[in-house]
Amino acid sequence: MLVLTLFSQASCLVNLMNEYISANQALIAVTDQGRSLDGSLTGSSLARQIAFGVLRHYFELSFKVDYLVSKPLSEKHTDIQLLIMSGIYSIDHLNRPVHASVNACVEATVELQKVWAKKLVNGVLRSYLRKKEEICNDMTSDAESVTNHPQWLISRIESAYPEQAKTIFEANNIQPPMTLRVNVNQQSRDDYIASLADAGIEASLGEHAPTAIYLSRPVAVDKLPNFDTGAVSVQDEASQLVAPLMDITPGMEVLDACAAPGGKSCHILETYTDITLVALDKDKRRLERVKENVARLQLDCQTIVDDLNTFEPPNQLFDRILLDGPCSASGIIRRHPDIKLLRRDTDIAKLAATQLKLLAKAWSLLKEGGELIYSTCSILPDENEMVIAAFCSENPDAKTIAIDTQWGLASPHGRYLLPATGSTDGFFYAKLKKQSA
Repeated sequence: MLVLTLFSQASCLVNLMNEYISANQALIAVTDQGRSLDGSLTGSSLARQIAFGVLRHYFELSFKVDYLVSKPLSEKHTDIQLLIMSGIYSIDHLNRPVHASVNACVEATVELQKVWAKKLVNGVLRSYLRKKEEICNDMTSDAESVTNHPQWLISRIESAYPEQAKTIFEANNIQPPMTLRVNVNQQSRDDYIASLADAGIEASLGEHAPTAIYLSRPVAVDKLPNFDTGAVSVQDEASQLVAPLMDITPGMEVLDACAAPGGKSCHILETYTDITLVALDKDKRRLERVKENVARLQLDCQTIVDDLNTFEPPNQLFDRILLDGPCSASGIIRRHPDIKLLRRDTDIAKLAATQLKLLAKAWSLLKEGGELIYSTCSILPDENEMVIAAFCSENPDAKTIAIDTQWGLASPHGRYLLPATGSTDGFFYAKLKKQSA
């Protein structure tokens, strides 16, 4: 019995160590290679939790390691730095015995072929257990550590939202809820809530979108009732507010100019009947996801692989255009915490220039009297209202249409939703009408 117990404990330690190794590899891909976290992760949900957790708390964890390590680790030992950060994150946030996390991190140094670091990792993590309160007290004067955001982003958010900044930072550092969009062509939202309850899945109604449902905890999509037959899709509530703004009538020609992965395209098709929709995207692989989603929902649209900048429609111009432009993604940091490390302050002006160029191209494809929705998952004014203001000043035929609603914050050229704990992502919406020349 003792032998079996020892074998079981050793096996658990090896499994846990492997999760730290998987998380470490993904974190290295982000910090050293500039790759996205989602595209770098392997391993189980625990490795994913550790990697996401370290990036959500990156600046705080960096402060703590620097406090505890007498001599900073060189760049070639970033893996050990990240391993220690993973250990501190686990001590603070994982519902596991502390000794298991410490031992797994220590043994992971062997797998990383840095046996010399065993003593260092063990000493730093055990020192943290003794000095945790002291470190946290010293950290309160460091803005990056307190907010877990880089200083350039802190400055931009505080400048734009002085009253909401603290709430934004807090929301960005918490795992977002899993949100569903009900296909009301198949059943009402209340009926689907009942189906979820029958399946033992706790859920609540969305705050703003009539199709939105929040799950109390994430579940695999194959556990959702009738997911495979198109009853429901996964989409944040902020994103679900785009389609209702488009005011489409039967017979209209509609362009989703940057369509992949297709959530908004599918919602448009669910919301409006008897329309022609073209889903355009330059990424062929991601456009395949649009096709898959359209097929699952039993909808129909034309998909075209092309860059909006060079796209020429084969037939006529469009009555409605959705331009969900490339952006900093500062409104969805809680879903993609690697943004805090991968983005730079200098990116914002470059993105704004790209957005303005795409907007001008999309405008050339819009019929006179037509309307264009410009949206981003950024909350930074430079990518949003300032882009719209610049565009309108250069195009006298462009008129901003006020978005008359109770949700979000009004701006001179559109409307914002800010990221909120347990609620929506951050988003910007603007509506433009093409007037007679």
